[in-house]
Amino acid sequence: MPGSGWVGATREEKITLAGNSIRSPPHYYYMMSSRLGRVLLTAVLAVFAVGALAPAARADGDPGSDVLVYQNLFVAADANISVPQQVQLGDLLTSADKAGFPVRAAVISQPADLGAITALWRKPTAYASFLGTELSLAYSQRLLIVMPNGFGFDWQGHPAGAAYQVLDRLRIGPGGTGLATAAETAVRTLAQAAGIRLAAPAATASNPAGAAGGSAADGTGPVAPAGVHPATVSAPPGGQLALIAGIAVAVLVAAAVAGWFAMRAGQRPALGKLPSRLKRQALGVLAARRAARAGQRRRLTIPGTWVAGGFVIVAALAIIVHAVIQPSGSPAQGSATQASALTTNENLDPGAPLSGAAPGFTLTNQFGQPVSLSSFRGKVVILAFNDAECTTICPLTTVALIEAKNMLGAAGSQVQLLGVDANPKATEVEDVLSYSQLHGMTYQWQYLTGTLTQLHRVWKSYSVGVTISQNQTDHEPAIFVINQRGELEKLYLTQLAYTAVGQLGQLLAQEAATLLPSHPAVNSHLSYAPISDISPATDTTLPAAGGGYVAMGPGQAGQGSPRLYLFFATWDQEITTLGGQLETLNGYQSAAGAGGLPGLTAVDEGGVEPSASALPGFLGTLPRPLSYPVAIDQSGQLADGYDVQGVPWFVLTSARGKVLWSREVSVSGWPSVAALDQDVRTALARSAQSAP
Repeated sequence: MPGSGWVGATREEKITLAGNSIRSPPHYYYMMSSRLGRVLLTAVLAVFAVGALAPAARADGDPGSDVLVYQNLFVAADANISVPQQVQLGDLLTSADKAGFPVRAAVISQPADLGAITALWRKPTAYASFLGTELSLAYSQRLLIVMPNGFGFDWQGHPAGAAYQVLDRLRIGPGGTGLATAAETAVRTLAQAAGIRLAAPAATASNPAGAAGGSAADGTGPVAPAGVHPATVSAPPGGQLALIAGIAVAVLVAAAVAGWFAMRAGQRPALGKLPSRLKRQALGVLAARRAARAGQRRRLTIPGTWVAGGFVIVAALAIIVHAVIQPSGSPAQGSATQASALTTNENLDPGAPLSGAAPGFTLTNQFGQPVSLSSFRGKVVILAFNDAECTTICPLTTVALIEAKNMLGAAGSQVQLLGVDANPKATEVEDVLSYSQLHGMTYQWQYLTGTLTQLHRVWKSYSVGVTISQNQTDHEPAIFVINQRGELEKLYLTQLAYTAVGQLGQLLAQEAATLLPSHPAVNSHLSYAPISDISPATDTTLPAAGGGYVAMGPGQAGQGSPRLYLFFATWDQEITTLGGQLETLNGYQSAAGAGGLPGLTAVDEGGVEPSASALPGFLGTLPRPLSYPVAIDQSGQLADGYDVQGVPWFVLTSARGKVLWSREVSVSGWPSVAALDQDVRTALARSAQSAP
């Protein structure tokens, strides 16, 4: 379901399009009328975009694996480990890596930190082995696990006995402080056993010995970041005010200089990718506003500039106060690093600011009950347009919505997930109920449908184009965030990238958190950097359904054999007889062995399954076991690397890992065993003819 890119308008203009205003966040400065004021405040906001320091678990199969793919430390937000402790532990891991002792650590303080695999709680050795295997696709160096009852260690391809001899001598103190201190002690002791001595943290007033928050013997004691005085972390009210005032003056001076040069530059704002109709409107509005400002530019006076400057000071102070005195469990959202990563991640839409009232409607939910948008006033609403029979982008959107709500923890009760059917051919209540059931969303959201006339009215009011071509439904994969007053805040478009689902969920959660009065912490700290995929030319292993592992890729360093894959998800049952078709493929597997054709490997997209039990539950319903292996692509890196555009999806790769043939079942249908045999033979023959 390809989606066109409506990514929003300029960051420097407020444009009214189709009754809605697209403006620059945050809310307290978009009404500033002078260009200088806007430039000044933009500079201030850029300086004070500080990142989230308190990481936390994602509510999925294994949160630790999601985080440690990109970062060296996993600590849940509710582990009672202070931000300074987390910073110090993260710095230690970074120092160890630079010293030639790469190691990543996961601090597991409670069963919830393990997501769906709580059976491994208080089993650090088993979890270390499990997590090490999960991470081996992207990270295969040392891995340290710290649980209240002991340590776990894994290093892919290396024996762990010597490490456990070292770790068995260490003690883990009580609470989050004890866990953090034990982790630091373990990293230092393991490094020392390998002949590498890591520098001790700098001494502070509360930690004069310079030790990692106490002694290795007792495993307790307060900690502060290396080289940072505790007053910087937790200053008294007077110190905070002095700090606020000093930073505000410095930022204002810097912003004024930057604003003067920016005003001289007079750059034209960028419109981004808007639908052509809206872009024409936008260009007309911008042209009129530029003409009006041209006549007013000479009349800009010093008092007007100082008014803009006053807005800047107030905004800067508000941001600084929030950043300095916010609780350690509620890190500031959106660091400069994250913002930079968002601009380079083509698989993730950073969102377009909107304003104006969200168009109202009343439709019917999956239980046959009437539901109005206005009934959710007082809550943040995340509204998605989903095709009830979609097998491409919509399931990715669904997972992102659930992850966003789960990442908010208890505050998720103040967020309403809402879906509107976007399939003109599947508008019955049974259609939206079936989709909700298969995706584990029955009681997680309100999925609305109605008559075709009602749906067309809603699609039009939200500028969501819905078309049918070649018997396929296409629509804008739009996600709208609506505030408690029923006003539009942000628009996001889901991209067809399995690896970016968690990142999109985090974006939605962070946007919702900024709107909620309590500004709750988002229990996730994924990087927004693009996630590397795994191409067909790369040898790797994935967990297998039922236990063990499945080898993927050509094998033998690219000189192996052709491979045939089938990517699927259990919710494909909604549009096809998935179980029967998978059984039919047993026939291909038997014929392939006799006819010298590549064997089949099925790949379940575990990252977008409704739960970890969905696949084993589904396979358990089959009359007999499948004769080919079923791998689990939890991260989505394989699906992205193999260019899977929807499931079920066949892919044939060559001995060197080149895609020779693919087939999208939702478009072309399931091939018979004979047809699949012929398609594979034809693709292999064509490849042989084109070889040098």
